[in-house]
Amino acid sequence: MVLNEEKTQTALIIDDEEEIGILLGYQLKKLGIKNSYAPDLNKGKKLYQNEDFNMVFLDINLPDGNGLDIIPELKEKNKDVRIVVISAYNVEEDQKRAFKLGADHFMGKPFNSQQIQEVVK
Repeated sequence: MVLNEEKTQTALIIDDEEEIGILLGYQLKKLGIKNSYAPDLNKGKKLYQNEDFNMVFLDINLPDGNGLDIIPELKEKNKDVRIVVISAYNVEEDQKRAFKLGADHFMGKPFNSQQIQEVVK
């Protein structure tokens, strides 16, 4: 199943758990979505500034800060970027804050391939 064949879909994964980055990247690749991985906010911001991404999978608890804090910056560069917040802590306050800042989806960890397909549609 390849989504949106007219324009290549691209995703940035920002998560300090490398296994999550690898598994999520593999699932996105199966859906025809090119992706890049960053283990922290600093590297993620650099990648984001240098490439055009359609979506960002963003962890909250990262070694160099809170992922939610960069949502406004991501939206400022590209108001149409789809932001999927991913977190092992499915806390209602985090969900509310994520959506208030402009996130499009919130996925609790662990997630499965069907959830990934649903958020990229």
